Amino acid sequence: MMSLRVLATANSAADHWASLGATYSLHTGNPGSAGTANEATGGGYSRQTTTWGAASGGVVTGSQLTFTVVAGSYTHMCRWSGSTLRDIIDTADATVSPAGEVKVTPSSDAGYVAWT
Repeated sequence: MMSLRVLATANSAADHWASLGATYSLHTGNPGSAGTANEATGGGYSRQTTTWGAASGGVVTGSQLTFTVVAGSYTHMCRWSGSTLRDIIDTADATVSPAGEVKVTPSSDAGYVAWT
């Protein structure tokens, strides 16, 4: 992975990355090329939107997302800008049992998202 050495450039790149989309969906399997397959349902689930902070040290971090879900295993996320799919993220699996919450903090660092 290439690292930007000029901090102002790294921060600008991170801010641009954040501007590409702030809404995330959660999936129980591969979401497919359209990003709509295996999207979570039930238990109060809805797509969540982060609020991006300002870049610092070449990294931008969003506010924590909280997905309310039924019991199950969640393996992927998709990033959206309106109805435009921006990215498919193959995350580490999160298993919820019984029904509960999956909390995620999106970031331009650490592989896009981190389960919490």
